[in-house]
Amino acid sequence: MATATAVAPARVQASSRKELMRDLEGWLWISPWVLGMLVFIIGPMIVSFYWSFTNYEMVVPGAKWVGLRNYTDMLQDPLMRKALVNTLYYAGVSIPLGLVLGLLLAIIVNQNVRGVSVWRTIYYLPAITSTVAYAKLWNFLLHREYGLINNVLDLVGIRGPNWFSPNWIIPAFIMLSIWTVGGSMIINLAGLQSIPTELYDAAKVDGAAGYRLLRHITLPMMSPVIFYNLVMGIIGAMQSFTTFFVLTGDLGSGWGIPTEIGMVYMIYLYRNAFFAFRMGYGSAMAWVLFAMILILTLLVFRSSSAWVHYSGESRS
Repeated sequence: MATATAVAPARVQASSRKELMRDLEGWLWISPWVLGMLVFIIGPMIVSFYWSFTNYEMVVPGAKWVGLRNYTDMLQDPLMRKALVNTLYYAGVSIPLGLVLGLLLAIIVNQNVRGVSVWRTIYYLPAITSTVAYAKLWNFLLHREYGLINNVLDLVGIRGPNWFSPNWIIPAFIMLSIWTVGGSMIINLAGLQSIPTELYDAAKVDGAAGYRLLRHITLPMMSPVIFYNLVMGIIGAMQSFTTFFVLTGDLGSGWGIPTEIGMVYMIYLYRNAFFAFRMGYGSAMAWVLFAMILILTLLVFRSSSAWVHYSGESRS
């Protein structure tokens, strides 16, 4: 009896050592990711948060504490307001347009017809094309004199606008955003193919067809996918940078500095931080953008209970 009592703590101790070694092995395997997260994400975030309360110019050593001055200066900055309005205008139109077209294309290429895989590939290819490459392509397509879009409009008797004018450049970028709608199309296609066919068969037996199938089966079953695309669309549109930088930079100086035409939030942030060397002001702008995206995302999550339906979940 005494021997059994003495063996039990030894087994517990050996088991604890094995669990400790297993935990250490796990931490060892994920240590590259943890170090990368700390060094390249968490660390810079902490530093930028501190810089947002300072007057820090990269060409001048040291950062001078100024408190909330960077944030209050944004309220009086006309270019800041212009950039924010343009960003909200771009996001407010491009996101719903992308959601509708992405779902519509997915429904089209979900049909069981010959050669549909070719069309899926064609629609998806722009989504994996280099952003700089297709921005340069659209620079030629949108040219007022020899651009393909205006030439096609001339053929039908419509005088094409100057797409790079202040009144047309944001609509031009909205049109350009449609080019990569194939990414959301693939996600929607996966969602469509996961809908049980029995639901459609049962609805057809009851006399449902066309719009009623879309309204009462497809959209409710696709609502989690639409929700995901909406959240990702908000994050992506509010942080739009590369296409704006390439196209407006081509219109700007020989140094590639983007002009004020089509100024969006990320472009103005980049100009302040890396061209004007106002790193403190740029950091404050970055945290304001983070707060805006967080608020918009939380609002979408808050509203999801009213329109997102998960399979197998009853709705009160």
